[in-house]
Amino acid sequence: MDFTVLESDSKEFFKIIPPDWQDIIIPIWDTYRENAKIYVLLDQGSIVAGGIVFEQDPPNMTDFELAEGKKYRDVSFQYIGFLYVNPNRRNQALGTQWLNALKAKKPKQSYWLTIEEEGLHAFYEKNGFQLVSKSKDPSNREWLLIYVT
Repeated sequence: MDFTVLESDSKEFFKIIPPDWQDIIIPIWDTYRENAKIYVLLDQGSIVAGGIVFEQDPPNMTDFELAEGKKYRDVSFQYIGFLYVNPNRRNQALGTQWLNALKAKKPKQSYWLTIEEEGLHAFYEKNGFQLVSKSKDPSNREWLLIYVT
C-alpha cells in the first residue's frame, strides 16, 4: 500500500465517495483546494481509501462544528473530513492504516473531526482520538473527537 497526496486529479477520489458527499465537496473544491489535501491509500495504483485534511475550516460546517470546533481551529488543529474506505475493501483495517499513515507523515500535527454515526466512536477511539463534545440537538446528532500529539 502507498499513502500519498492526490495532487492533480481529485476527481479520482471524488468518484469513490458516496453521491451525497460528492454533492457537498465537488461544487466547492476549487475554493478549498489551496488549504486542503486529499490523502489516499493506493493498492496497485487503485484508491482503496482516502480522506481530506483541511488546514482551515471545512466546508458546510454545522452550528455545532462552528461553536465546538473553534477552540481547535484557533490552535491550528487540522480537520479530517470525507474519510472513506471503498466498500469492497472494508474490514481490512484500511481506515486505521490511513490514519496511521497520516499521523506518521505529520507527527506533530493534531486533528479534529466530527461524526454523525455514533457507532464510529469505537473506531476513532481505537485510533487515538478522544471524544470531547456531543451535540445536544436530537434531530442532528454529532460528536466531536480530537487527536492530540
